[in-house]
Amino acid sequence: MALRAVIDKAEDIPAAFASEYVEKDGKFYLDLDNTLTSHTALHSLTTALATLKREKKTLQDRVTNLEAKTAGLPDDFDPARYADITAELETLKNDPNRDKDTEQKLQKERERYEQRLRDAEAKRVADLRAKEEEIKERDDLIHATLVDGGLTEALVKNGIAKEFMGATRALLRSSVKVRKGDDGKRHAVVDTDLGEVDIDKFVENWSKSDDGKPFVTPAKGSGSHGSGNGRGSEINPWSKEAFNMTEQGRIIKSDKDKARRFMKAAGRTQSEIDRILAA
Repeated sequence: MALRAVIDKAEDIPAAFASEYVEKDGKFYLDLDNTLTSHTALHSLTTALATLKREKKTLQDRVTNLEAKTAGLPDDFDPARYADITAELETLKNDPNRDKDTEQKLQKERERYEQRLRDAEAKRVADLRAKEEEIKERDDLIHATLVDGGLTEALVKNGIAKEFMGATRALLRSSVKVRKGDDGKRHAVVDTDLGEVDIDKFVENWSKSDDGKPFVTPAKGSGSHGSGNGRGSEINPWSKEAFNMTEQGRIIKSDKDKARRFMKAAGRTQSEIDRILAA
């Protein structure tokens, strides 16, 4: 006798299997999740159920894959029709008595569908590129604001001379990185031997170093750093504002260390500096 999955009345349940039914909403349901699966009478039923579940999972996976593949297709694109055209053309190709006019019409129709696919893909790529450019432009703006703005503020705060402002900003810019903090916000920081520090601390330490001291405006009444002549900050003949080849030659001849610092402050690369000093 075959067991029914749902029984309306308790008295209709076979006595041998009464314990295998559970009551719900006034009806009695075969409890397939418990010991019933061990009954040989129900072996074929449970096997069929397992097979149905696997088939359902397979079909669901296929639907998901198809949805992913057709997500970017044009609204007027009919995947089923395109598949039919392709199949018909394959069949005609192997038929020596095929109708040429029919084959030509199908080929033109398939070409129209494939052109729609190419147009859709080109639009997708163009939209993606535009989005990437938009994100890059935004990131570049954020980076410039945090780095250049932060450097300028820190340089002013630590007394860097006005005429050296552009050069020192260019000199230090490559050391500054923008990172996202635990708070989700972006911060401009510098990696040092002692760990990560913010721009203010980095510029403060740099301005007190041998590399940074020549660019600091001396206090009133004191001489410039390294000059002792009481005339304020020294002019950098390699800077754009005060470019002077005669003065450059004089400094190179008299003080190569000073020449090196000035050229570095003016944005010259290390290889350029070494080549000029070796000349």
